[in-house]
Parts: sequence; structure tokens; C-alpha cells
Amino acid sequence: MPPATVPAETAPALRRRRAALRVLLAAGQAAAGLVLLAALFRALGTDAVRSAVGILSPVTVALALGAGLVATGAQAQRWRLVARSRGARIGFREALGECWAAGLVNLLLPGGVTGDAVRVLRRRRRGDSWPGAGGSVVGERLAGTSVLLAAGVVPALVVGGWLAAALGLGALVVGTIAWRSTSGAPARDRAGVWALSVLAWACYQGLFLLAAVRTAPQEALADLWGTTVLGLAGMSVPVGVGGWGPREGITTLAAMAHGLPAGTGFAISIGYGLLALISALPGALVLLRWVGTPSAPPDGVSRKGGGRDRVPGAP
Repeated sequence: MPPATVPAETAPALRRRRAALRVLLAAGQAAAGLVLLAALFRALGTDAVRSAVGILSPVTVALALGAGLVATGAQAQRWRLVARSRGARIGFREALGECWAAGLVNLLLPGGVTGDAVRVLRRRRRGDSWPGAGGSVVGERLAGTSVLLAAGVVPALVVGGWLAAALGLGALVVGTIAWRSTSGAPARDRAGVWALSVLAWACYQGLFLLAAVRTAPQEALADLWGTTVLGLAGMSVPVGVGGWGPREGITTLAAMAHGLPAGTGFAISIGYGLLALISALPGALVLLRWVGTPSAPPDGVSRKGGGRDRVPGAP
């Protein structure tokens, strides 16, 4: 009996179905974040917005842009190291622009990973294989997430041992996957991936603490520190738009666990959201350049089967 054949129209139908599922997932993520934000505003009022906007000044805007530059540069170099371990080279200038644009897109669209998906697609168009392009982006993002989760373990003890254990387990699992993604790299590069992850985390954590100190200068620094570390860890939850929603909910709960008013935690998280958005604004210049310039593989970029940008001896 001859094997059954798949109708020719099945492939387009599957693509349409997958696209529809992705749209539904993104809509669900956005809706979940908006519902959580609406519940917080209903419970705590809108004073938090005025407090958050009040922290903006030329100094805080400059600090946000500076922190964004350092953190994005660290992420770009981390991506280059992971990609090199997988047999491809990415120029620092290209990596910086891609990461800056991706960071802004992640803050504007649901799920917080759309910009990274764009990075994968753009690397694929430049000749990287799907496993190579996807693996390098996923690996570098998970390395950063592992540090973010690990940093929250000790502050989480104030909330409960269960939360500290969950964050520790999450950091271990995510970190293991990220470590395996760099299996082809020398020890120096693998150490660099995590050192750069700590640097990027420190930049964003510094912005969160800045928002806290400016919002609630009367509170103890230790309490603000613990609250903001947990708030930053909460951004790893892929719900909402640009972290809005889970971050506010977790920061509010963390503030209450540290003896701070719920409204203070809510205001701190909104203030950080504004600073984080400012830190990513240079990515808009990259996006505008993409719109105005046709995408073409630059000289020296890796292509299937080899090319000038392949690592000698790499698979």
C-alpha cells in the first residue's frame, strides 16, 4: 500500500495556524499583564504614577542612558562569545546595534522576547544556520537570566524558603542550559559570558535601586535593595509587555515582605520601568536605520558552508 501523501496546501495551512497561535499567545501575555496592572491600580490608586514620574530629571535620564550603554555593550559582547563558541563571528558594532534594537522591541511588545526572535531571523538571513542563530541568542539570554534568578535567592528568604528554593532551582536549570550552549568555547570565553552577565545585571539593578532611593529616600537601603532585586527577578516571567505587570506585582509583594508600604513598591517598579525604557531608547535609532536601509549580508559575515567570518576549524 503506497504511503499517504500530505496535500500541498497543508504546509501553508500549518504556517497560518502557527502564526495564529503566536498571535493568541502574545495577546494572552499582554492581557495577563494588563489585568494585573489594572488590579494593582484599582487597589493602590494612581499616586504611584506621580511618584514614579517625579524621579525623572536630567541626572536620572543621563544615568539611565549610561547604564543602558554599559549593559547593552555587555550583552553584545556576551552574544559574540556564545556565537563564537558555535562557529560564527559577529562584529561588536553589529552586535551592539542588534541588542539595542532588540531590547527596545522587547520593552514594547508582549512576552519580552520578540526582539530576540528578530535577532535570530536577521542572523539567519546573514547565513547562520537555524541552530546556530537560535542557539547563540537563547544561550546568551539564558546566561543573563540565570544571574538574575540567582541574585534573588537571598532576598527571597524574607518572603519564604519556598521562593528562595524556586529561584535557586530556576537559576540552576537555566544556567545549565546556558553553560551547555557554550560547550565549544575555551574556559576564558565561558567565564567571560558569566562575568558580562553579572555586569549587565549590576547596571539594571543599579537603575532599580536608583528608582527606589529617589521614590522612597526615607526607607532603609537594605530593604530597598532586597525589594528591587526581587522585582528585577520578576521580570523573567514572560507575561505582560516589557515586564510591566509581573514586575509591579512582585515588587509590591517584595516591598510588603520587607516592611515597606505596598504603594511604595508599586511606585518603585513603575519608576524603574520608565528608566529602563529610557535606557533602551537609542535602539530606536537602529530600528530607523533598519527601516531606511535594505538588509543585506555585510562583508565578512558567516554563511552556510563557510566564509571569511567562520571560526577556523569550527563545525
